[in-house]
Amino acid sequence: MYMYPFTDYKPDVPKVTHGKGVWLFDENGKDYIDSTSGPMTVNLGHCHPDIIAAMEKQLKRLHFAYRFHFRSQEAELLASRLVELSDDNKGYAFFMNSGSEASEAAYRIALDYFRSRGNDKKTLALGRRISNHGNTIQSLTYGDDRARKVNLLNKAIDPAISDLRLPPYYDLHKPGGCSSDGWLDACLNETFEIIDSVGAEHIACVYVEPVTASSGGVLIPHPDYFRKLKAGLQARDILLIADEIVTGLGRTGEWFSMKTWKTESDITVIGKGLGAGFTPISGVMISRQIGDALASLSPPHFIGHTYSGNPLSAGVALAVLDTLENKIGMASVRSRGAYFGRLLQEMVGGEKVVAEIRGQGLLWAVETTLSRQRADEFVKTGHQEGINLYPCRSSGKDGEALTFLFTPPLIISEKEMDELVRRFSRVMSRLV
Repeated sequence: MYMYPFTDYKPDVPKVTHGKGVWLFDENGKDYIDSTSGPMTVNLGHCHPDIIAAMEKQLKRLHFAYRFHFRSQEAELLASRLVELSDDNKGYAFFMNSGSEASEAAYRIALDYFRSRGNDKKTLALGRRISNHGNTIQSLTYGDDRARKVNLLNKAIDPAISDLRLPPYYDLHKPGGCSSDGWLDACLNETFEIIDSVGAEHIACVYVEPVTASSGGVLIPHPDYFRKLKAGLQARDILLIADEIVTGLGRTGEWFSMKTWKTESDITVIGKGLGAGFTPISGVMISRQIGDALASLSPPHFIGHTYSGNPLSAGVALAVLDTLENKIGMASVRSRGAYFGRLLQEMVGGEKVVAEIRGQGLLWAVETTLSRQRADEFVKTGHQEGINLYPCRSSGKDGEALTFLFTPPLIISEKEMDELVRRFSRVMSRLV
């Protein structure tokens, strides 16, 4: 009756009843350390008292106002705050409910931007291999999650378009004898060859995750990757859309991960950590150039849904940003991330099946030489050891490697990090 109408569906997972900080507790009182902040969302931990207090105040003051009937202080303050934090070319922000919605809204903005310039030919959006940009039909066309779109191919989704994939920079898999610089050149050459073969005149935008998260397991680009990618896209009049749904708002130790790569996206998509699990909210941030162009459109550009920019979600998001800035800070995320990375190296790096440990801020992955076919076995054993494990969707050569993603709440203490890695180490000891 709940969630999935499949006769054979029997959720073989614990039923949690409450949470606090980095911990979840099931109906039998057993504790689980939340090693992934839910799905990379509960960045401030469970039931953070500051956010609960802010939510209560907001509920008592104003919880809903429809954006076409009324303005609200909360949505306007949130937009200006995000533009300020971006400290780059962004000039406008708009809010949706989910990352998938925001991802698709970014595509529509790209189409309307070129429409404002009298160009209706640029209609395609391309993405990279080993990527996830949403679960709507449109976002599945430029994302690389075949399991989610398999029933849509040759129906709602044209495989001739959706199978066009640009290469990511995956350093671990560069050919033997190839330097990182050489591998960068090879990846970019292939990228622009694909774009040019399709015809840049047909392509409106390219989607990228600054650091690939759940799809491939924290694929960290070459330091020059985004600078050179942006230059090549600019030369072809193609917009760069940064999907920061996971990496944004502190996860990598910067407010926005693109800062690390000293590159400005044309459009940035945010979500997950914006509401920190307390409320559904996502956002689209666009450059001043694009926003100013859209302002001249007739008919005008419209995006959004009933709950877009509602005061309750926007007010909660403002409280999240306050807590991130004033009680955590980006320097703290970077130092905790460095400690967490050392722990992983020391406690599991010596395992023969570990191929690579990689990370940035509090976004880490452990890639193994094991088959992803064993994912369920590790998840079940993880629950027995009191830890939730997140096997990445597609990792390693041919996407078959078992790789674990670690994105603990940004409030995690060193003692809790010790316990997290200790529990993961026990899982590894039991199964390899």
